[in-house]
Amino acid sequence: MNAYASSADNFSRQFEEFMAGVSEEVRHAVAYVDAVIVPEVRRESGSALRCLASHLDRLADKLDPNGKRGL
Repeated sequence: MNAYASSADNFSRQFEEFMAGVSEEVRHAVAYVDAVIVPEVRRESGSALRCLASHLDRLADKLDPNGKRGL
């Protein structure tokens, strides 16, 4: 075995270790997004939609103050 083969084996092993570490970090990031970010976005989007609905309701009243409600 020559020095080049040994160096390639060493690089291959280091690369595999690096990729295993990257893969583990990606799993942690996905778990964090699922556990923290998604529920927060769902909570905030619900309140944002309620606020938007309220503003749209007031806008509709201003555009057509005599309009029929509950159609």
